[in-house]
Amino acid sequence: MKPMRPAAILALVLVTALALALASPAAAKKAAGPQSSHQPSPEPNAQGLTDFFKNEAVSSPKSLDFRIDGGYADIRTDSPESSGRYFLASQVIVAVATNIYKLDLTFKKKYQRDVIDLTPEYFFTQERSYYFWYDGGDKIVFKIGGGKKEYKILKKELSKIQVKSLETYTVEKTKLGMDLVIPDGGIRIFLQITFI
Repeated sequence: MKPMRPAAILALVLVTALALALASPAAAKKAAGPQSSHQPSPEPNAQGLTDFFKNEAVSSPKSLDFRIDGGYADIRTDSPESSGRYFLASQVIVAVATNIYKLDLTFKKKYQRDVIDLTPEYFFTQERSYYFWYDGGDKIVFKIGGGKKEYKILKKELSKIQVKSLETYTVEKTKLGMDLVIPDGGIRIFLQITFI
């Protein structure tokens, strides 16, 4: 039997890899990763939410042009130990219909013990969900209880012109942030967003 040439070995390896990739489309789809969170997901109340936000202007759907950088919540409960300031532990935004999104927030507060001991730390957890309408324009409208809370967006970016010489200049754009305060009964939620 003759030894195989390096070019023949390389061709055999490439043909085998191609055959494996084509034979398993499910594996290729799985390797592609999770779907974007801005794609509409099945929401049982999507039509009701569309009716709720029907007075807002209709435009072509766009992806969100902001991110939530941080936040906290002042929460009053029946217990003084669990009342107080909670930090924003996680947040998820999912599209449920055209320009309508669901915001899931998780807040945590560390339980302060009077005695130093070796037991693991304990955190109080509060979860809140809100729907909001946003089309990439100049306002964000939240559904809070049965009402609406509108937040006007004044500017998303700041442009600064740097003159280099008499013939050249550069334009530097800085993305701006915005603070949202969401009052929800005995809870006040503070979110800091940055436009991207």
